[in-house]
Amino acid sequence: MLDIYFKHRKLSICRADELPVIADDRLLMHPATDCNFAQIPYMMESSIYFRHLMLVAPDGMSQEELVSKVLSGVKVIRAAGGLVQDEAGNQLMIYRNGVWDLPKGKQEEGEDITVTALREVQEESGVQASLGELLTVTWHSYRLDGNLIVKSTHWYRMFAPKNAPVKPQTEEGIEKCEWVTPEDLDYRLANTYPSVIDVFESSKTR
Repeated sequence: MLDIYFKHRKLSICRADELPVIADDRLLMHPATDCNFAQIPYMMESSIYFRHLMLVAPDGMSQEELVSKVLSGVKVIRAAGGLVQDEAGNQLMIYRNGVWDLPKGKQEEGEDITVTALREVQEESGVQASLGELLTVTWHSYRLDGNLIVKSTHWYRMFAPKNAPVKPQTEEGIEKCEWVTPEDLDYRLANTYPSVIDVFESSKTR
């Protein structure tokens, strides 16, 4: 299953065997193979009738093919970032546009995705971290110059020394960069993006 966030709406692209047994507030969509899949991202932006759409791959169409069709009408950008923990168990978070977030950024042409992750963490926070394993890949949308963009972000576990100095990248609109203690983490996560919640959840299972 692949989840794409459109602000606080979620599109789940899945196979029939991935559907939940118990129905909830999800809206299920079983499209025909000739459906105009490229319009679905724009429908997700504008709909006021649901918060979670589950799009089920038609018979004979793989999940990968369905994802490709859905994203055929938008620009897809690859990015990477890090869930950075110091030796004391604190988590590195940045504050931008009134929301707590994790450091991440766009992959440059010809750059390995792991290099992107380490570079962006250092640029946005000033922290030179060491690389751990890939935790998850999240997808979210935003508007840039009026165009709908979908960003795919590879998230890596990273490590840093205790009390590593931080320096927010203010030219990128980052107001604060902090080491968040376990006791204060829930407070920060109450004001973050759904995709960031997914990153923290993925770290618990690895």
